[in-house]
Amino acid sequence: MSTTADWVGQDAATGGLGTPPATPIAALPPIEKLQPSLRLDPTSGEPYRAAAIRWAFLLFLLAGLAEAGTLGLTWWRAIHMDTFPAAAALIAWTHPNPGSIPSILIAVATMLIGLALVTAPVLTGYLAWVGQRASRWWAIAALVLSIATFVITPPAAPGASWLAPIWGNIGWLAVPLIVAGAVLVWLPDSGRTFADWAGFRRPIVPASQAGNIVYGRLEQFR
Repeated sequence: MSTTADWVGQDAATGGLGTPPATPIAALPPIEKLQPSLRLDPTSGEPYRAAAIRWAFLLFLLAGLAEAGTLGLTWWRAIHMDTFPAAAALIAWTHPNPGSIPSILIAVATMLIGLALVTAPVLTGYLAWVGQRASRWWAIAALVLSIATFVITPPAAPGASWLAPIWGNIGWLAVPLIVAGAVLVWLPDSGRTFADWAGFRRPIVPASQAGNIVYGRLEQFR
């Protein structure tokens, strides 16, 4: 009959985990050893972000804020009957009666366009920050979409310059900001950051050596 001392002796020999396996359990080394070329920020443990990525992130956020400013002003004009007809170019083109169902639908469509204009650069900046290479193409898409800023811009007053809607709309500031951010994410330094993040997410795992595979219950459970 086993005594308490025998059980204690067995636990001490095996670390309390039963019979040790014949071969050690394989474990992956730290990611720094898997990919020595990976640059990690010691403060966060994440891949190092190049200055171009940091500036692009800031520029895209500022572009989103500019579009948000225009969206807020457009909404403010749209909810008042006296300024509703000239609240946005889309409303001026369709001439809906204030308070009617078509006017409500057009106002909602205007707000949805504005939300897309705000979301596009912000999402692009986020993707760049987390090292997604797709942010390069999102930046181009956000730039193309920024043309729709004209839709939520109030039309020019009679006799005013055709540039009046541009100078009078803070949302147009998003265009040069997105252009600058798009240039930054296409720089080689940004590409290196994207490569580091790709390696960080999917490290190269060394090929495992084939060994004896035992099917069925483990030895310590038989």
